[in-house]
Amino acid sequence: MLVPSLAAAQAFESGSRAELYRRYVLAGKDVQCRTNASCAALGVAALDAGRIKDAQALVDMESMLADAATLQAEEDNSPKAINSAHARVAMALIHEGDVQASEGAFSNARAFYRTAASRGKEAPDDIMLNRVVTLAQQRLAGVADKQVVEGLPATGVRFARYLKLGAWSSVVLTPLKGRRGVYRLVASFVYPGVSSDGQPAVSTGTVLANVRFYGAIARVAVADQPDGVPFDATTKVSNLAAYDGHADKCLIEFRLSEPETLDVVTHGSAGACRFGPKVTADGRYYLKTGS
Repeated sequence: MLVPSLAAAQAFESGSRAELYRRYVLAGKDVQCRTNASCAALGVAALDAGRIKDAQALVDMESMLADAATLQAEEDNSPKAINSAHARVAMALIHEGDVQASEGAFSNARAFYRTAASRGKEAPDDIMLNRVVTLAQQRLAGVADKQVVEGLPATGVRFARYLKLGAWSSVVLTPLKGRRGVYRLVASFVYPGVSSDGQPAVSTGTVLANVRFYGAIARVAVADQPDGVPFDATTKVSNLAAYDGHADKCLIEFRLSEPETLDVVTHGSAGACRFGPKVTADGRYYLKTGS
């Protein structure tokens, strides 16, 4: 048997970040499972028994090991294994939603279920993934009308978009006192990856702005600004032609497209938004409560 240090060294020498990440995930974790499948089974059993804290720890581990399987499949360049790993990731998201639903956090549950359902786009013809997507849609239907948050609550709201490796981009909107209809927008965008030693690593990008929504749309023009000073995005921007197709300009559009949903689109170039490597704001964000 290889001692851990030697095994890690050989994994490093072989360039297997997937194996190093898997070892990182399992190192020192006081959880009753070591594989994605066993974590999934034990997590479901814990949830059925009402052991919510245990269930949360188990589904978190299930999710991380599903990500490790995805990394390994990508390293092996195996389309079949990649599809299988995507199905595992989507199943883990469903189980995360189940934990949230059991605690009455229905917006959070919907965010996980909707994210899982969207994974079907990655391999629309894969039978296993389609089955998981169907299950996500069924779970979503079961909580679709429970405590739905309409519009922007007076206390503020957080929208989040799941990427991978446990990483979420987020957009927080908080009403500004004394300025009716104006919100402080704090957006944190990420691009997650794994470093050469198996540690999680992220590129980041942030946007701080005071915004006003016009017809459910707020637009923030990103330009040079001192750190900590919010962009003023309270004036309506109608001329998108001044940004589209211009590699040196960045305007980020935030659109309240449906209940508990924020769609984010970049006009111009993501490279001009002054974000880290590979970071983009674009995507569909769902309302979430808590951290």
